[in-house]
Amino acid sequence: MSVTPDDWLNEARHHADCCEEIGLRTAVSRGYYAGYHRALEVSLLCPNPPPAPDKNEGVHAYLIRRFKSAPTKGFAGSTLAREIGARLAQSRALRVMADYELSKTVRTNDARSSIHCAEKIDKLAKELAQKHTRLSRIEQSKRESGDADQEPG
Repeated sequence: MSVTPDDWLNEARHHADCCEEIGLRTAVSRGYYAGYHRALEVSLLCPNPPPAPDKNEGVHAYLIRRFKSAPTKGFAGSTLAREIGARLAQSRALRVMADYELSKTVRTNDARSSIHCAEKIDKLAKELAQKHTRLSRIEQSKRESGDADQEPG
């Protein structure tokens, strides 16, 4: 059985109103992964980022950097991509706290913030995919019209 970003998000929502901190930590973590996997689905629509400043950069940091470094010129989805990167970075910071910083208290607003980031990433990723699809259709139409205008050789 496959798991989807929506499944991760539903699991986060399920734990968000938990009165125990472990449930809130779970909500934060699941919220992050909902956003991460949704962003990953559209990541190849973004141009490759510049070389990493840190040779030991992990896959999560790379994905965030890929979105945050989307060029402002020549890439129609730049604003959407950069916002996805910012939201993912915000959510990742919460997840790191929830998963690794056990001496810190995770509160209900942290869980809600993580879920809100995931919901926003979901919306932005869908907009980015739609924009890419529209632009692809326009390019295809231009190619087809250009081919139709040429005389047979």
